[in-house]
Amino acid sequence: MGVLPTVVLFVITAVVAYLIGSFSGGFVVGKMYRNVDLRRLGSGSTGATNTLRALGPGAAGLVAVLDIAKGALAVFLAHELVPTGDLRPAAEALAGTFAVVGHCWPVTLQGRGGRGIATGFGALLFIASPTAVFAVVFFGVAVAVTRIVSVGSLSSVVGALVGYLVVSYLGLVPFHWAPLAFILIGGAIVFVRHLDNIRRILAGREPRLGDPIRS
Repeated sequence: MGVLPTVVLFVITAVVAYLIGSFSGGFVVGKMYRNVDLRRLGSGSTGATNTLRALGPGAAGLVAVLDIAKGALAVFLAHELVPTGDLRPAAEALAGTFAVVGHCWPVTLQGRGGRGIATGFGALLFIASPTAVFAVVFFGVAVAVTRIVSVGSLSSVVGALVGYLVVSYLGLVPFHWAPLAFILIGGAIVFVRHLDNIRRILAGREPRLGDPIRS
């Protein structure tokens, strides 16, 4: 494979992944369920947590599945597009990252999307699946202790990083720089998207599970 075809494949991978990520399940579900725009409710996020507060668990579950599927689909397509070899993990990491970017800043909604957790998790399932277990455990424990979903989301990023280092050290998956880069860059995006949440957490004003939506 020459340099130009490689560059073209990676550009295609990034663009396709971004467009997949830009599909907003939360926006579509909000319109289908109650003809509401989630960007005008609660936190303004189109992700599953804001959907839970605005529309209930059924709608939130559907949005979570759609968001996870976006990340998984983007990485799967990258896996199929790029031939076997050292380039494939890099393409998968690139696709996962741009799917998260598309979810957070979708071209379809003027850049107003979600926080990136579910889409990043879907990508992680394909990129380094054993690591996803750590992310789920960290998320579950944090939410159980604090009843604050954003704390769980941020903890899951830490869990993914710890998990990848552990499973690669134990030899459960071969270490490669690309999955680690995805976790670090994707995690940084998630933290940036949660800056308002972090400020509210520090001020003791972050909503907990069961709190009414703030319009």
